[in-house]
Amino acid sequence: METYNENTLSPLECFGWIEKGVFDYIQQNSLLRKADYDLFKEIYPSTFAKNFKKVQYLIKNDLDEGNIRFAVLVASVFECFLTLNIPEDESLELTDSCINQPMYPLIVEGTRAVLDTAENPFATIVSIAKQREEHYFGGSFDFERLIDTDFGYVLHIKKCLFHEVLTVLERNEVQYICCKMDLGWIDGIIPQKHGVQFARPTTFATGHTCQMWFSLREKSEQRVESRE
Repeated sequence: METYNENTLSPLECFGWIEKGVFDYIQQNSLLRKADYDLFKEIYPSTFAKNFKKVQYLIKNDLDEGNIRFAVLVASVFECFLTLNIPEDESLELTDSCINQPMYPLIVEGTRAVLDTAENPFATIVSIAKQREEHYFGGSFDFERLIDTDFGYVLHIKKCLFHEVLTVLERNEVQYICCKMDLGWIDGIIPQKHGVQFARPTTFATGHTCQMWFSLREKSEQRVESRE
Protein backbone atom coordinates (compact mmCIF):
# COMPACT_ATOMS: atom_id res chain seq x y z
CA MET A 1 0.00 0.00 0.00
CA GLU A 2 1.33 3.45 -0.94
CA THR A 3 1.76 6.00 1.83
CA TYR A 4 1.75 9.74 1.49
CA ASN A 5 4.84 11.54 2.84
CA GLU A 6 4.76 15.24 2.12
CA ASN A 7 8.43 15.72 2.98
CA THR A 8 9.75 13.32 0.33
CA LEU A 9 7.46 14.02 -2.61
CA SER A 10 8.07 16.70 -5.21
CA PRO A 11 5.49 19.46 -5.74
CA LEU A 12 4.36 17.73 -8.94
CA GLU A 13 3.93 14.40 -7.14
CA CYS A 14 2.00 16.09 -4.33
CA PHE A 15 -0.25 17.73 -6.90
CA GLY A 16 -1.06 14.29 -8.31
CA TRP A 17 -2.02 12.96 -4.88
CA ILE A 18 -4.16 15.99 -4.07
CA GLU A 19 -5.90 16.00 -7.46
CA LYS A 20 -6.78 12.31 -7.13
CA GLY A 21 -7.96 12.94 -3.57
CA VAL A 22 -10.47 15.53 -4.79
CA PHE A 23 -12.37 13.05 -6.94
CA ASP A 24 -12.12 10.24 -4.40
CA TYR A 25 -13.42 12.52 -1.65
CA ILE A 26 -16.41 13.70 -3.69
CA GLN A 27 -17.36 10.13 -4.54
CA GLN A 28 -16.73 8.57 -1.14
CA ASN A 29 -18.73 11.25 0.66
CA SER A 30 -21.53 11.47 -1.95
CA LEU A 31 -21.13 15.24 -2.20
CA LEU A 32 -22.74 15.35 -5.63
CA ARG A 33 -25.52 13.49 -7.35
CA LYS A 34 -24.24 11.05 -9.97
CA ALA A 35 -25.29 13.26 -12.87
CA ASP A 36 -23.54 16.27 -11.32
CA TYR A 37 -20.44 14.24 -10.50
CA ASP A 38 -20.28 12.98 -14.09
CA LEU A 39 -20.55 16.56 -15.34
CA PHE A 40 -17.90 17.69 -12.84
CA LYS A 41 -15.49 15.05 -14.18
CA GLU A 42 -16.33 16.04 -17.74
CA ILE A 43 -15.71 19.78 -17.38
CA TYR A 44 -12.73 19.62 -15.01
CA PRO A 45 -9.99 18.77 -17.58
CA SER A 46 -10.85 21.65 -19.91
CA THR A 47 -11.31 24.06 -16.98
CA PHE A 48 -7.91 23.11 -15.60
CA ALA A 49 -6.23 23.31 -19.02
CA LYS A 50 -7.69 26.76 -19.68
CA ASN A 51 -6.47 28.09 -16.32
CA PHE A 52 -3.06 26.43 -16.52
CA LYS A 53 -2.43 27.99 -19.93
CA LYS A 54 -3.00 31.46 -18.43
CA VAL A 55 -0.29 31.01 -15.78
CA GLN A 56 2.18 28.67 -17.48
CA TYR A 57 4.51 31.62 -18.11
CA LEU A 58 5.13 31.81 -14.34
CA ILE A 59 7.15 28.57 -14.44
CA LYS A 60 10.78 29.57 -13.81
CA ASN A 61 12.32 26.41 -12.35
CA ASP A 62 11.78 22.67 -11.84
CA LEU A 63 9.70 23.17 -8.69
CA ASP A 64 7.27 25.71 -10.09
CA GLU A 65 5.10 23.50 -12.27
CA GLY A 66 3.84 21.37 -9.39
CA ASN A 67 3.18 24.38 -7.17
CA ILE A 68 1.42 26.21 -9.98
CA ARG A 69 -0.67 23.14 -10.78
CA PHE A 70 -1.77 22.97 -7.13
CA ALA A 71 -3.06 26.55 -7.17
CA VAL A 72 -4.71 25.99 -10.56
CA LEU A 73 -6.35 22.86 -9.15
CA VAL A 74 -7.92 24.83 -6.30
CA ALA A 75 -9.24 27.51 -8.65
CA SER A 76 -10.49 24.99 -11.21
CA VAL A 77 -12.32 22.79 -8.69
CA PHE A 78 -14.06 25.90 -7.34
CA GLU A 79 -15.07 26.96 -10.86
CA CYS A 80 -16.44 23.50 -11.63
CA PHE A 81 -18.67 23.63 -8.56
CA LEU A 82 -19.89 27.07 -9.68
CA THR A 83 -20.64 25.67 -13.13
CA LEU A 84 -22.96 23.17 -11.45
CA ASN A 85 -24.95 26.18 -10.19
CA ILE A 86 -23.85 25.62 -6.61
CA PRO A 87 -23.88 28.93 -4.65
CA GLU A 88 -20.49 30.57 -4.16
CA ASP A 89 -20.30 30.07 -0.39
CA GLU A 90 -21.17 26.40 -0.71
CA SER A 91 -18.74 26.00 -3.60
CA LEU A 92 -15.97 27.43 -1.44
CA GLU A 93 -16.80 25.02 1.39
CA LEU A 94 -16.87 22.06 -0.98
CA THR A 95 -13.57 23.07 -2.55
CA ASP A 96 -11.97 23.48 0.87
CA SER A 97 -13.13 20.04 1.95
CA CYS A 98 -12.08 18.30 -1.27
CA ILE A 99 -8.63 19.88 -1.31
CA ASN A 100 -7.71 19.68 2.36
CA GLN A 101 -9.60 16.86 4.04
CA PRO A 102 -8.10 13.86 2.19
CA MET A 103 -4.50 14.69 3.15
CA TYR A 104 -5.06 16.37 6.53
CA PRO A 105 -5.02 13.28 8.81
CA LEU A 106 -2.03 11.81 6.99
CA ILE A 107 0.03 14.97 7.36
CA VAL A 108 -0.95 15.37 11.04
CA GLU A 109 0.00 11.76 11.73
CA GLY A 110 3.28 12.03 9.83
CA THR A 111 4.28 15.26 11.58
CA ARG A 112 3.54 13.86 15.04
CA ALA A 113 5.46 10.67 14.29
CA VAL A 114 8.54 12.69 13.35
CA LEU A 115 8.34 15.04 16.34
CA ASP A 116 7.51 12.26 18.81
CA THR A 117 10.78 10.51 17.97
CA ALA A 118 12.94 13.62 17.54
CA GLU A 119 15.64 14.31 20.12
CA ASN A 120 15.01 18.03 19.61
CA PRO A 121 11.52 18.61 18.13
CA PHE A 122 12.08 22.37 17.76
CA ALA A 123 15.30 21.95 15.78
CA THR A 124 13.66 19.20 13.74
CA ILE A 125 10.58 21.17 12.68
CA VAL A 126 12.71 24.22 11.85
CA SER A 127 15.08 22.07 9.80
CA ILE A 128 12.15 20.60 7.88
CA ALA A 129 10.80 24.11 7.24
CA LYS A 130 14.16 25.27 5.88
CA GLN A 131 14.51 22.21 3.66
CA ARG A 132 11.07 22.81 2.19
CA GLU A 133 11.84 26.47 1.55
CA GLU A 134 14.71 25.40 -0.68
CA HIS A 135 13.68 22.04 -2.11
CA TYR A 136 9.86 22.25 -2.29
CA PHE A 137 9.02 25.91 -2.85
CA GLY A 138 12.21 27.32 -4.35
CA GLY A 139 13.12 30.65 -5.86
CA SER A 140 9.64 31.70 -6.96
CA PHE A 141 8.83 32.26 -3.28
CA ASP A 142 10.66 34.97 -1.33
CA PHE A 143 11.59 33.91 2.21
CA GLU A 144 13.06 36.28 4.79
CA ARG A 145 14.35 34.86 8.08
CA LEU A 146 13.91 37.64 10.62
CA ILE A 147 14.91 35.48 13.59
CA ASP A 148 16.92 32.27 13.40
CA THR A 149 18.26 31.14 16.77
CA ASP A 150 18.15 28.08 19.02
CA PHE A 151 15.02 29.54 20.62
CA GLY A 152 13.05 31.03 17.76
CA TYR A 153 12.57 31.01 14.01
CA VAL A 154 10.51 33.78 12.45
CA LEU A 155 9.89 33.53 8.72
CA HIS A 156 8.29 36.15 6.51
CA ILE A 157 7.17 34.97 3.09
CA LYS A 158 7.16 38.14 1.02
CA LYS A 159 6.32 36.53 -2.31
CA CYS A 160 4.05 33.50 -2.79
CA LEU A 161 3.69 31.71 -6.11
CA PHE A 162 0.24 30.42 -5.13
CA HIS A 163 -0.87 34.01 -4.59
CA GLU A 164 0.58 35.08 -7.94
CA VAL A 165 -1.28 32.31 -9.76
CA LEU A 166 -4.61 33.10 -8.11
CA THR A 167 -4.16 36.81 -8.79
CA VAL A 168 -3.65 36.15 -12.50
CA LEU A 169 -6.72 33.89 -12.51
CA GLU A 170 -8.70 36.47 -10.51
CA ARG A 171 -9.55 33.80 -7.95
CA ASN A 172 -8.10 35.25 -4.75
CA GLU A 173 -11.23 34.13 -2.88
CA VAL A 174 -9.76 30.60 -2.79
CA GLN A 175 -6.38 31.72 -1.39
CA TYR A 176 -7.34 30.67 2.13
CA ILE A 177 -7.93 27.13 0.86
CA CYS A 178 -4.34 26.92 -0.35
CA CYS A 179 -3.14 28.29 3.00
CA LYS A 180 -5.17 25.73 4.95
CA MET A 181 -3.07 22.90 3.52
CA ASP A 182 -0.47 23.88 6.16
CA LEU A 183 -2.89 23.03 8.98
CA GLY A 184 -1.89 19.39 8.69
CA TRP A 185 1.65 19.92 9.93
CA ILE A 186 0.65 22.85 12.16
CA ASP A 187 -1.88 20.67 14.00
CA GLY A 188 0.71 17.91 14.15
CA ILE A 189 2.65 20.02 16.66
CA ILE A 190 1.59 19.37 20.27
CA PRO A 191 3.10 22.31 22.20
CA GLN A 192 2.97 20.68 25.65
CA LYS A 193 4.53 17.46 24.35
CA HIS A 194 6.98 18.71 21.74
CA GLY A 195 8.02 21.94 23.45
CA VAL A 196 7.32 23.94 20.31
CA GLN A 197 4.95 26.88 19.95
CA PHE A 198 3.80 27.89 16.47
CA ALA A 199 1.85 30.92 15.29
CA ARG A 200 0.87 32.14 11.84
CA PRO A 201 -0.49 35.64 12.46
CA THR A 202 -1.12 36.44 8.81
CA THR A 203 -1.20 34.80 5.38
CA PHE A 204 -1.74 36.07 1.85
CA ALA A 205 -5.42 35.33 2.42
CA THR A 206 -5.57 37.96 5.17
CA GLY A 207 -2.62 40.29 4.51
CA HIS A 208 0.31 41.17 2.28
CA THR A 209 2.75 38.59 3.65
CA CYS A 210 2.65 35.14 5.18
CA GLN A 211 4.38 34.92 8.56
CA MET A 212 5.40 31.79 10.43
CA TRP A 213 6.69 31.99 14.00
CA PHE A 214 8.30 28.97 15.64
CA SER A 215 9.43 29.30 19.25
CA LEU A 216 10.91 26.99 21.86
CA ARG A 217 8.70 26.70 24.92
CA GLU A 218 10.34 27.17 28.30
CA LYS A 219 10.69 23.82 30.06
CA SER A 220 9.22 25.11 33.33
CA GLU A 221 6.14 26.24 31.40
CA GLN A 222 5.71 22.73 30.00
CA ARG A 223 5.98 21.18 33.47
CA VAL A 224 3.34 23.53 34.89
CA GLU A 225 0.90 22.69 32.08
CA SER A 226 1.51 18.95 32.39
CA ARG A 227 0.61 19.08 36.12
CA GLU A 228 -2.61 20.91 35.27
